Amino acid sequence: MTLGENIKKRREELKLSQEYVAEQLGVSRQAVSKWETGQSDPTASNLIRLAEIFEVSLSELVEPHRDVGEPSALEAKRSRKKPNLILRANLIRIAIIVQAACLFNCTSVIYQLRHPDFPNKGLYHEALVFSLVLLALSSIWMAANHLYEADKTQRRKNANIELAYCCVQLFVGLLTIRFGMGLVGGAIMIVVGSVYILYINPRFMSRRLTK
Repeated sequence: MTLGENIKKRREELKLSQEYVAEQLGVSRQAVSKWETGQSDPTASNLIRLAEIFEVSLSELVEPHRDVGEPSALEAKRSRKKPNLILRANLIRIAIIVQAACLFNCTSVIYQLRHPDFPNKGLYHEALVFSLVLLALSSIWMAANHLYEADKTQRRKNANIELAYCCVQLFVGLLTIRFGMGLVGGAIMIVVGSVYILYINPRFMSRRLTK
């Protein structure tokens, strides 16, 4: 069985259309069709993404075994299971948004506590603790979403990029507290988060979080 035949076989087992696979990879449907007919071969990065979409190892995709009778129980299970890539993208996107919102909430509370004559400071101290807990939980959620990435090299790269993104957002938060930027600081956080979701993720992290 050739690589193209195996790609087609895996796609049809999961009942995925060529359009769906092409959308997840950011290529045209014609490109997927050419891979399946052997007119061209996918790039290394596309092979990695194909293996993730089909939920097989890269070696199983590139060096498929010849069919020798009935499919195994594992293959039958895979044929019935369709990866919900839309749900995964939504979980990743929601985690990023929630983390940015929790960070802005922390900066707002801290800014209020810096005023010595501000009333009800005890209540705001409790609110700060609650906000920090939510920030920690949302950050853990963001980190856990990297487990969706099958390729370990790409996973490490994504983790480093996300760490840099969090540092940028934290720096914006500190500036917001220091200069009392308020909603302006929140707007900057929204812009940074939007760039991260719309450009950084698909361009450098192989994660398509929008259509």
